[in-house]
Amino acid sequence: MIKCLIRTMVIGQLLGFSFAYGQQKPVYFDNYRALADSLSLVYQIPSCLMLAVAYHESGGGVSVVAKKLNNHFGIVGDCRYDITKHKSKYRYYPTITDSYIGFCKLVASKKFYESMKGSTDEKLWLKKLGATGYASDPNWPTTVYKVVLNKCH
Repeated sequence: MIKCLIRTMVIGQLLGFSFAYGQQKPVYFDNYRALADSLSLVYQIPSCLMLAVAYHESGGGVSVVAKKLNNHFGIVGDCRYDITKHKSKYRYYPTITDSYIGFCKLVASKKFYESMKGSTDEKLWLKKLGATGYASDPNWPTTVYKVVLNKCH
């Protein structure tokens, strides 16, 4: 099913859906909505949650980590210096789609996931994700929830 989603995104890019970097921040949600909606169907994680976290962590897709490592979620891991020539504590993804899938897999690996799966309560999702240590800022769930309210709904 994941391969099918990836094919859909590639076809979308060929048909002219914009996935470029450096665009105005509100456009970020339009550009990645279809991807988030598709992954939401598979992982039952709210698409607005994915979009808000990605937007916040990547600076709307324009941060250095987003541009050089295709990492829109601030996920730590191997930066693949041999490919990127960029030293970082953040993980490299071959594509932005892979970054979104990586986020979904990370969330799905958390203990709270089974009890939240299918819930549309983004505020509770963020609270539970924040409690796992996803971000070091204790205000992260509140900050990202503001993004959900102001940019996604």
